[in-house]
Amino acid sequence: MNPTLAKTAFGKRRGFLLFLGLLLFFCLWGLDLKLKNFGPTEAGLNVAKEFFSTAFSPALDYQSEGIPESAPPYYKKILKATWLTLKYATCGISLALPIGILMGFFASRSWWQLEGSRWSIRFFIKTSHRICKIIITAGRSIHELLWGILFISAIGTNPLSIILAIAIPYGCTLAKVFSELLDEQETQCREQLRNQGGGAFSSWLFGVFPLAFSDLISYALYRYECAIRSAAIFGFVGVQTIGYHIETATADGNINEVWTLLYALLALILVVERFSNFTRKKLTASQQSRVKSSSLETLIKNRTRNRYLKYFSIAVLNVILFSWFHSSIFPAAEWLNDDSLNSRLTTEQQWKNFNFFIQSKLTPAPVRESGNWADTLPWAKKLLFEKGFEAALLTFYIATSAMIIAWFSAIFILPWSSRALQSPNPFSVHTGISKYTGSLRYCLAAILRLLFIITRALPEYLVAFLLLRIFGTTAWPLILGLAIHNFGIVGRLGGEIIDHRDFNHTRQQLSIGGSRTKVFLFSILPSHFNRFLLYFFYRWETCIRDATILGMLGISSLGFLIDDASARNSYDQLFFYTLLGACLVMIGDIVSGIIRSRLRAA
Repeated sequence: MNPTLAKTAFGKRRGFLLFLGLLLFFCLWGLDLKLKNFGPTEAGLNVAKEFFSTAFSPALDYQSEGIPESAPPYYKKILKATWLTLKYATCGISLALPIGILMGFFASRSWWQLEGSRWSIRFFIKTSHRICKIIITAGRSIHELLWGILFISAIGTNPLSIILAIAIPYGCTLAKVFSELLDEQETQCREQLRNQGGGAFSSWLFGVFPLAFSDLISYALYRYECAIRSAAIFGFVGVQTIGYHIETATADGNINEVWTLLYALLALILVVERFSNFTRKKLTASQQSRVKSSSLETLIKNRTRNRYLKYFSIAVLNVILFSWFHSSIFPAAEWLNDDSLNSRLTTEQQWKNFNFFIQSKLTPAPVRESGNWADTLPWAKKLLFEKGFEAALLTFYIATSAMIIAWFSAIFILPWSSRALQSPNPFSVHTGISKYTGSLRYCLAAILRLLFIITRALPEYLVAFLLLRIFGTTAWPLILGLAIHNFGIVGRLGGEIIDHRDFNHTRQQLSIGGSRTKVFLFSILPSHFNRFLLYFFYRWETCIRDATILGMLGISSLGFLIDDASARNSYDQLFFYTLLGACLVMIGDIVSGIIRSRLRAA
């Protein structure tokens, strides 16, 4: 890189990091939070002591006395809750993935070849791109729990309500990240194929898509992890997943049962995480296997055949089919169905209810009375300036401060948690350290990766729910709940960047005596700063959505207003506050695009 350009890029990155630090202090000041008030209450200390003292003695049977004889065995209750969590996550992500692939393609710029194209083709491509970006932003801006509340209110308690509530925001999120991962890939291969006479689409398909393939698979599996957590959270609105039983066990004071359910959720996440990591390794190894030959026939003959990908696809298909049709495949598994979602309404009646809900319940109250849509503006202004604007600001402060804390903490830990950097011979470079020191480094990295897994395995709603009992009703539990959860996610995504990339410049620095920390700070982080930034903004948008939901726990953010509107059956106000939160996410998406494009240009 030209030294002047490198200096400019470094200056912009340093300026952005300084801006984040100042923004953190501004958000904490806006929330009127002081570090001296950061700490558990006296009652909270007793709760924390009681809670953590039972961590190593999870319940193996019901704690409460007087359990009716008709109640299923305790292990069946845990198995059913775990299965329903997995089922809704699998069905939801199976619908979200086609949405993400299709819309992610149209939202990406990497396949564009507008030079020399007819005006009609250019118009079609640009129009499709803008429409897809709008749909993607709108779909993912609303939290899946809010989608669930809307669908349940519209068509009743139905498994399809929960599945669609997961599929819509997750499909749009997959589309956004898929498009950006494609746009971040190097284009030399595509240009080379194009110069040799390849078509515009075929050059993209064979020159860009294969480079991003392992990233796409890895991110899809990560979203599956997130879907499991989201399915667990649906328990807080009455769906009998793990979250439902955690809430009831906490209310009944059965802390040992809470730990049993937490361990069941953690086990689910661990299995998916290990599977994801193993899959990523297999795909990366396949990509790095290259044949040096100029003969096309030789390249085709000696192309890499990834048998694991074939078996992986078959296994995924079987899991999806079993999740959708398990009762039909195995009638004996009928007891695994969710009895709380057995709707007696016919499909026709559900459709009528849906139309009535859209046309009547979501229509602003003044419009329903007068029939004049001009009354919408005064109604919206009143909601916005009386409570909405202040609640939106609090939501922004909570989400932003939590994400900055999580991002900086994860970036600080990453060089110590990386498999590649903390191995005895990082990136296959012999550094001359003793076996004892190398083993200590590797064990420390394993412990830190386990910390990432544990913190991201617990849903932020659940963590904040528990912290509120310890810290009291302030914004700190919400910030900490979001920060703890996102710390694990950024650590996971950042670790994928470090451990599955081919860094020649990193090897060179290690070979001349550079320390692992310096190599991370001055080689890996600068070269992939935009990728780290992509994950920061993506998680910040998610934090906005999550902070909106966390307000349902009693803090006066948008979620508090949404919960209050839901309790009063004022679905028009609920929808307005939901759209207000979506506007925050849309603004963040615009800011994200501007900042990343400028840093990429530098």
